[in-house]
Formats: sequence, C-alpha cells, structure tokens
Amino acid sequence: MAETLPPPPPQTGPPPPPSGAGGTGAAREPPADKLLLVLCYVGLLSVVPYLVARSPGLLQFHARQGLALGLLGVVCAGLGLVPFIGFVGHVGIALVIVLSILGIVKALSGERWRIPVAAELADRFQL
Repeated sequence: MAETLPPPPPQTGPPPPPSGAGGTGAAREPPADKLLLVLCYVGLLSVVPYLVARSPGLLQFHARQGLALGLLGVVCAGLGLVPFIGFVGHVGIALVIVLSILGIVKALSGERWRIPVAAELADRFQL
C-alpha cells in the first residue's frame, strides 16, 4: 500500500527574486569607487584614477602609489631585456606583481599602506 503524503504548507511572503537580470542575485557590479581602487594597481592604467581623483583622499593616495609602482614595473621590464643582468628585472617584475596584489587588497579594505620604495616616489606626484 502506498502512503499519501500531506500537501506542502502554503508559502507566506514574496517569492524569491529571479537570478537573471533585474534581480538582486550574486551578479552585482562593484561600485565605481572600488573599480577605480582596483585600477590604481593595474600597471599604467593607474593614470585613469590619478586623473579622476580631484581631492586628496584614499583614491588619490592609492592612485599615486599605483602610478609609481607601474613606473617601477616599466623600469624592471626594461632591465629584464638587458643581457646578463636581466634576471634582476624579472625578479623586480615578480615583486611588482606581488606588491600590486597587496595594494589592491589594502585599497579595497580602506587602508593607507605605504609601499616601501614606491611610496617615496609617489610623494613626488602631487596634483
């Protein structure tokens, strides 16, 4: 004999939002400020937040440091092309990548972390 199950209880409240467009699913776009903070540490694309940041603040701080770090990356890439000492440039590029990732993490958390070499160079980029 087959047992019959009781019907499910009626739902109270609104139905869950759809996961497509227009819903409040996990596919949200980050705010523009966070996008600019990430761009601060993406090589020479840090020029964009540097030009957008009009007033002194977190964005201008990270934009200056990111620009200095991007310039150091270009110098390391040029050094990597020189025979016999190119490995120094490759190590420098690896260090710039690691510092860029740390800079993105610190910028998104709202911290003002001074990168050891780039911070002194960044202090010369006053708007």
